[in-house]
Amino acid sequence: MRVTADMALLDRLFGHRKPDAPDLSRISKPAEEEKDMPRPTREMVYREAYVVYASGYRRKGVVLDYSPTGVRLRFPTNERLPDEVQLNARAVGLEGTARVVWQENSEAGLALVVG
Repeated sequence: MRVTADMALLDRLFGHRKPDAPDLSRISKPAEEEKDMPRPTREMVYREAYVVYASGYRRKGVVLDYSPTGVRLRFPTNERLPDEVQLNARAVGLEGTARVVWQENSEAGLALVVG
């Protein structure tokens, strides 16, 4: 009996109306499906590399894996990298301007800037 009284009170306070279906006229266009684009195959290595900041500061690290478009580097410290650096990873054949895509602790993912 108590449950029924509680339900009656809730119905009076909040009403007992079922939610309406979404208004389909408000949808401008359906979401497009993401295209599956396979990532390039990465080569696992352990080769020395370094990055140079715009200020000229040079920081040494190790290439853990790489593809033709970028590298995953590990550094001895957790310093934050700037948004862009000059990458010198001659041991794996990669050099040039690189954009920092992600950074977590002492590891960072860099993508080579084309152009």
